[in-house]
Amino acid sequence: MRRVLLYGVLTAHALLTLFPFLWVLSNAFRESDAILTSLTLWPEHFDGANFIHLMQTTNIPRAFWNSVSITAVSLALLISTSVPLAFAIARFRFRLAEYVYVFFALAVLVPAVSVLPMTFRLFNDLGLLGTKYGIALIYATEQLPISVFLLVTFMRAIPHELDEAALIDGCGLGDLFLRVILPLSRNGIVTVLILAFVAIWNDYLTALVLLPDQQNRTLSVALAFAKDEYRVDYGMMSAAIVFAVAPMLLLYLVLKERIATGMAAGAVKG
Repeated sequence: MRRVLLYGVLTAHALLTLFPFLWVLSNAFRESDAILTSLTLWPEHFDGANFIHLMQTTNIPRAFWNSVSITAVSLALLISTSVPLAFAIARFRFRLAEYVYVFFALAVLVPAVSVLPMTFRLFNDLGLLGTKYGIALIYATEQLPISVFLLVTFMRAIPHELDEAALIDGCGLGDLFLRVILPLSRNGIVTVLILAFVAIWNDYLTALVLLPDQQNRTLSVALAFAKDEYRVDYGMMSAAIVFAVAPMLLLYLVLKERIATGMAAGAVKG
């Protein structure tokens, strides 16, 4: 009886979670008038006019490329800094190691919006305001604390005997990092990449403030402007939302096993 109740609750939760996505997906292939007059999850007929209108008359395609390129640069900066830093904190014993780790752990609690006014002023003084890839520095910095925190947890779970064996066999620190620690931390790195990707891809406020030019808008900001002054084209908006959600959905489907493994390992090891 308990199992039936549990599966019933999980099924209801799954349906409630999937319904908004299925509703938007259905509306993406329907005209706005049909959306407002017919409540159904199955379109009367599948019409790709919304996607054609989206590609030809809006800034969404350019914004999509902006989001892809900015996210890619941000993730590259993040991984190139967080992985070596986590390696140093987790595998070496030095006086300030724990203090540095606690600093990053506490930095996770600081909301990005609380430092946005200071970030805006700094970018304005440095002449980076409105530059397309300048915002990647901010995204990488925002995601650095949680990335270091998670990666240190993964790397500390790797037995130190492997370090000693590798050093005895003649490995230098570079080889130890690249050939031993990095491969064993791949699930943690994938987890960090996924979490950072979702956060950067969905960001709205930082991109709105630091990228005021229309040509540099990211996808989340462009979606907010993809409507007329006196009328909302719900079909086109639904197509734009599908356009925005598709990369995250595809990424999850490709990496779902590594995500589950990484999150489970991060939860029980440390």
